[in-house]
Amino acid sequence: MMKYLVTISGFETRNDVIFYKITVNGLHNSKVIYKRYSDLRALNEQLIQKNHEFKLKLNLPKFPKKKLFGRTKHSETDIVTRGLELQQYLEIILNTSMLWTFSFIRDLQPLNEAFEESINQLCTSHQYTKDVCWPQMQELKQQYLQRHDVSSSPSKSQSKKTNGYKQRYYFKFEEYVKQQDYVLYYVTLTDSKKNIKYQFNTRYSKLKDYHSLLENKQFKNQLPPFPKRKLIGQTYDNPDEIHERQNQLETYLNEIFSIKELVNSEPLVYFIIRIKLESKAIQEFDQHQRCTRYSQQVNCSSLEKEPFEIPKNIQSC
Repeated sequence: MMKYLVTISGFETRNDVIFYKITVNGLHNSKVIYKRYSDLRALNEQLIQKNHEFKLKLNLPKFPKKKLFGRTKHSETDIVTRGLELQQYLEIILNTSMLWTFSFIRDLQPLNEAFEESINQLCTSHQYTKDVCWPQMQELKQQYLQRHDVSSSPSKSQSKKTNGYKQRYYFKFEEYVKQQDYVLYYVTLTDSKKNIKYQFNTRYSKLKDYHSLLENKQFKNQLPPFPKRKLIGQTYDNPDEIHERQNQLETYLNEIFSIKELVNSEPLVYFIIRIKLESKAIQEFDQHQRCTRYSQQVNCSSLEKEPFEIPKNIQSC
């Protein structure tokens, strides 16, 4: 189902430059904007960059090419033809939900149009899907940036401060599973502001991708080093080395999330929001299932008293 219909109904000439009149119609609202061909070409370049950086693996539509001979602005027929091509391009882009997280796409859409339905669904259902979650990511990003710096840490012994910044997010590597050719780590994210924990899984290579994104940014603070690969052999083959890497990755994540400047960066905002939207909060786990899982190791009554805490005597697999 298409949520946005795009119409390019005309154009204006300003200082010998063509501006297309673009109307974006949503389910409830509409928006009119004026853009040059060069503006939309720059947007396309941004999309290509984000698709590559965040490894979205989207098959983006082809952007309308320039004329080989002559200039479009000298022919009204060519202007109209290009407008139709841009209209088709924009309609595909604006209806690709995985792009709604980026602010330069949200700027083209009617205000709050993409959030209303998805937020209502989240209020009534705990079964998150990417189609439902992606539209909210930009809004959650703003909430995240506004609130993460006023939290208190879950433990005084773990508390870190950098120039007065109180760390909000903490990571604990719990278990791991050896797949065919890689190790999948199961991690608990603690949001100390909300007193909620999320469980997600990740790989060394995925975390390395985020580190590479951070390396491409310019920060005043020094970026903590990412755990290096083995020069000889594979970590996969040695359980002791897997546990060592777990500890290294855990330390790395907690270090980068103790630095406010890094926490505010696009890669880490994106990282946290994806975890929150696509993972299951521990507080929402079925109580009976949790008691059954840990029945041989803990008393279920302790879970009722401390619903957000994982018992310390549970050993990692």
